[in-house]
Amino acid sequence: MPFNSGFRVYRKNSRIPMVSSGDSTLDELLGGEGFHKDLIYLLYGDKNRTTNILLSTAVIAQKAFVNGGLGEGIKIAFIDGNNRFNPYNVSKFAVSLRLSPRQVLENILIARAFTWDQMVELLENRLAKLDHVKVVLISGITTLFQTYEKQTFEDLLKAIHGIKTILSNTKPLIILTAPLNEFSLYRPKGGKILSHFGSVLILINENERNIEYQLIQHPFLPEKRLLKWKPQTSKKNLSNSTKNMTLDCFF
Repeated sequence: MPFNSGFRVYRKNSRIPMVSSGDSTLDELLGGEGFHKDLIYLLYGDKNRTTNILLSTAVIAQKAFVNGGLGEGIKIAFIDGNNRFNPYNVSKFAVSLRLSPRQVLENILIARAFTWDQMVELLENRLAKLDHVKVVLISGITTLFQTYEKQTFEDLLKAIHGIKTILSNTKPLIILTAPLNEFSLYRPKGGKILSHFGSVLILINENERNIEYQLIQHPFLPEKRLLKWKPQTSKKNLSNSTKNMTLDCFF
């Protein structure tokens, strides 16, 4: 294989599409632009925050290429191990971006896993059959992890092998989320197997006062930590016309 200069690699990377996460603090942590299509992202920590990022990305990725997306009409695979896919929030966000909520939802292919065996089956055998998807979002890949026995980690290796298969076939943007290991303050549930699979590791913690974002690993960015402070008092938006609307109102 030929050698390339560092500048040529830089020029190549600068032409690769970037997709915003919908979270300005996370985008800033990632260099100001969001997700890089050639990298595998692992977000772990707060379940609500990481799920919201996946839902936002599922919408933003469907914008036209010139508007910061990956193209109108693209298909997105959403593997839901947290059982938190919310079509109402997706539709509301699509409307805010002037996208058709019906079209956005139709382009998201959802599969839910309620047991660890189902999660492994989806990732190992079924995901690779979706040869037309441009984005793969896996919510809670190890949420259903039951034990830390040898067989469980072998199953995780099988699941990751399935992700690698679709990665080699279609090269989609891949973003995974996982809970924090209950025996650690900074490791994801899934251990080194999951950590070594991700190109970019981001830990997100939320408390009453702030949300903490930590860039643990990145191939060309240094470790970084950002805080997003929460307002002390809730702000009531009396002019919010979407409040109490049903999902049918968006269609």
